[in-house]
Amino acid sequence: MDGKMADLTLVILAAGLGSRFGGDKQLAGLGPNDETMLELSLRSAYKAGFTRAVLVIRPELAASLDLLLADKLPQGFHCDYCIQSLDDLPEAVTHYVDLAARKKPWGTAHALWSARKQVTGPMAVINADDYYGDSAFSLLAQGLVKSASDWMMVAYPIHLTLSENGGVNRGLCEVKNGKLVDVAEWLDIQSHANELVGTFAGKQQTIVSDALVSMTCWGFNADIFAVIEAQLTDFIIGYGREPKSECYLPSVVQARLQQNLTSEDTRNVNVSVAQESWYGVTYPEDANWVKQKLFEKLAAV
Repeated sequence: MDGKMADLTLVILAAGLGSRFGGDKQLAGLGPNDETMLELSLRSAYKAGFTRAVLVIRPELAASLDLLLADKLPQGFHCDYCIQSLDDLPEAVTHYVDLAARKKPWGTAHALWSARKQVTGPMAVINADDYYGDSAFSLLAQGLVKSASDWMMVAYPIHLTLSENGGVNRGLCEVKNGKLVDVAEWLDIQSHANELVGTFAGKQQTIVSDALVSMTCWGFNADIFAVIEAQLTDFIIGYGREPKSECYLPSVVQARLQQNLTSEDTRNVNVSVAQESWYGVTYPEDANWVKQKLFEKLAAV
């Protein structure tokens, strides 16, 4: 392992409430030996050359995670926590929100913002409750080392990311020549009358079956935090008083792409396409299917 690889940090977004799932998905044992998705991701990251993880959590998860991870981390691999707190917002907009009325975190962009004091270099960013496969972490590590100034993502074909039990939210991507051109958050995507449909900008529209989507499998460097701060500020001004509003990482990436149109200092968002299936649980009914798929994939490994 070279010196650059040793500096890579994995940020794991693990503060979600799992409201549709009905519990803390990040603690659900879904692997062939009852491992959580979080444990499987840490194992994959270590294989790819990551030596540190930062888990963004709610405070009440710390004790359960301590028990879960005790004696399970590879030697030399460090894992730290940071808390996603509702009042940790850009100072200029704290007066726009009524925290007493807020019951859920502010979304994935805010979750990564919570880690800004603990991550100062290249980072991969994933969800705690998703399975990405070993190759996704290898692609992230290779991409971050190859081009330290660019951002990147590992994209998944949308048909590999759906649930049979209800609609899902995905960041749909436009990619040209291996570069991300556009990413937009679509809601409630599901099969309907032999085609995929989802809601974008308040309207239900069709989606091509081979579309690439973001599954929160990103590579960034520390300059993302300035972009998040600007996006969070705009978001809080526009939507901060809506109790269920969320600011998503694809919106932050889209803001970076828009900056490229007006700046001489352009930064690419490089795209690698996943080589393995993604697995995740959105609804309780998804759990048994995911368990079976992970058993088939990993039991003999």
